[in-house]
Amino acid sequence: MNGDAREYWAFISYSHRDSRVAAALQRALETYRLPHRLVGTTTAIGEVPAFVKPVFRDRDEMEAGADLKATVREALAQSRWLIVVCSPEAARSPWVNREIVEFKQLHGEARVLACIAAGEPFASRMPGREAEECFPEALRYAFTPQGLSRGTELEPVAADLRPQGDGKHLAMLKLVAGMVGVGVDALARRDAQRRARRLAAITATSLAGMAVMAVLTVMAVQSRNDAQSQRAQAEDLIEFMLGDLRRKLDPVGRLDVLDSVGEKALGYYAKQDADRLDANSLGHRSRAMHLIGEARERRGKLDEALVAFRSAADTTAQLLARSPGDGQRIFDHAQSVYWVGYIAWRRGEAQSAEEAFLKYRDLAQQLIRIDASNIDWQLETVWANHNLGVVQLDRGSWVEALRSFTEAKSVRSRLVRTRPALAFELADSHGWIAKTHEAAGDYQGAVDAQGDRLETLRSMTDSAKDRRIQQQIGNANYELGRLQLHLGSPRTAKPHAQAALGQAEALVSSDPANLFWLADFCIARLSLAEIQFALGERELARAGVQDAMALLARLISSDSSVMNWQTKYGRGLALKARLALSEGRALPIAEIESFLATVGALESRGKQLTADQASIVADATLALGDLLGRASQRKAAGRHWRSAIDRLLPLANRENFPALTLLARAQLRLGRLAEARATAARVERSNYRHPAYADLVNELSRGTGPRSVQLRSREKPDVDNSASYSNYGN
Repeated sequence: MNGDAREYWAFISYSHRDSRVAAALQRALETYRLPHRLVGTTTAIGEVPAFVKPVFRDRDEMEAGADLKATVREALAQSRWLIVVCSPEAARSPWVNREIVEFKQLHGEARVLACIAAGEPFASRMPGREAEECFPEALRYAFTPQGLSRGTELEPVAADLRPQGDGKHLAMLKLVAGMVGVGVDALARRDAQRRARRLAAITATSLAGMAVMAVLTVMAVQSRNDAQSQRAQAEDLIEFMLGDLRRKLDPVGRLDVLDSVGEKALGYYAKQDADRLDANSLGHRSRAMHLIGEARERRGKLDEALVAFRSAADTTAQLLARSPGDGQRIFDHAQSVYWVGYIAWRRGEAQSAEEAFLKYRDLAQQLIRIDASNIDWQLETVWANHNLGVVQLDRGSWVEALRSFTEAKSVRSRLVRTRPALAFELADSHGWIAKTHEAAGDYQGAVDAQGDRLETLRSMTDSAKDRRIQQQIGNANYELGRLQLHLGSPRTAKPHAQAALGQAEALVSSDPANLFWLADFCIARLSLAEIQFALGERELARAGVQDAMALLARLISSDSSVMNWQTKYGRGLALKARLALSEGRALPIAEIESFLATVGALESRGKQLTADQASIVADATLALGDLLGRASQRKAAGRHWRSAIDRLLPLANRENFPALTLLARAQLRLGRLAEARATAARVERSNYRHPAYADLVNELSRGTGPRSVQLRSREKPDVDNSASYSNYGN
């Protein structure tokens, strides 16, 4: 084992709800010293070490929809063993499953160890008890020759932390024995002998000092005042809350009880003079507030979560004021400030979120001034700028957002030389810069940034086999195809769209059960169909729309509440309507009516549309109006055109040229010529030359609008006017 140069003995994979169990397991493994008589002996695995450390445990929870971070992937590659903390939450966690798959792909199946914290092994095979399953799917099945976790069923032997199982100590010994290659019985026997010798020594020492301790104890009891007694009780309660109680309540979701206990503990601190509390007490207080804040955030009580995180920030600020040069105190306070900003952003309070993230960035920069060589602290500045850029982009502050994303990119560009795995996150910076250029109406700047993103991804050494990189390469090509279409260059857009579709198809073939990849395939197929329609390739476009919508219907049937899938289906319907109008085919009126009713029902239940999703729904609404107009139902058509305008007007204040184009067309249909001309003039001043804008210009020039509006397409020969992008003849 000495010949193994990997940095970590083990990587602990766990659900966020099992974080306390994982932390305790990490401490137990790293502090356990193997019996002296075993150290240095040779087993089938290698030489037995004195300690199995370090052990890696990722402390950050990934966001929904996110892929594995570069730091996690690097740690998996540098770990000898993978230990999976198994529970019903872990079995349902896509992130735990991804970590298992990633580790198996790197190191094979033999170096994965299971550790049961809750639930029941193989409950998924027991009718009625499927929810109790504790083993993630990738742990229950072997890999197929294609690298999928769908092979033969496995029977993993697991250490069992539960009282009815091995118990904490024996379970830990089983894991150690498995990692160093010794028998559990031999290790347990030697460990018991060592503990017995240690207990005898402690007993002898205790007897010698018992008289002194008795005297000291009596003196301590007599001198303890009421305040000290209350503090001890509060500290014990908080430790119990942060430890045992959370481990018991988290698996059953009793966050309300946990919140209540925390409130009682903190009620004590509210009566105390904060200036007289020591650093340990203040640290307990901030940890308790973080716990309560996270519990409230998970329950959707954002207002109450913000109160908790602000209180934690007040406490960490006090600790920082006592030790202003302490890097750990600065780091702790930065995390509190981050949570305040995050909750403000979740609540839609963009200005408050921006103020918090600015402060978070200032704290990260303080860390750099303390130790500029600390790469982890340099990465704190990256995430601070990234978070700030997201908020600024949401607020329409494009100059500030571009500055924030560019600063994050600059640090990543510098660090990637020493940490090549950061290239993936560097590509992400290029992607956000592209989004910012696009939001500001600078489509060429967005194309250039997406090109940098694509080049960075392709330069990564494992780009040919890493599916995460392959997915992002496909997405970058999709974005380039979409942006080139916005610039009026469908022929330039087509190769990018075809590359994106090919990449998405390859990923779906490798794992047909991956719904994220299937959604990417549908979006890429619709994008190519839109470009084919612009080029007059109607049959290809019609076939593409049909294929994509069939697959989107499958996605929606699996979870109809995913708004992104619903709106992409609406995008397909709008394109289908344009094809039907241009070819004189049957009009999909009922389909679009059903789609709009579904979206309305989701919105009534609290679902909110993003700007892009609102534009898609408005496009489908406009298309329905045109279909009804073709069917001579003018009154119903007008109602839908007005509805489209209502959705698009909130987007008109920004440089959202696709939305402005739709708005002008809806205004034109209702006879609002002056409004349509003014809206079209705003688009004319930009470099947005999507075929839909060409149709708007044609409609205006046919006598219903100003002939002074001239189309400046970069690729006029690409636009087949006989196959108008949306030949709406009302």
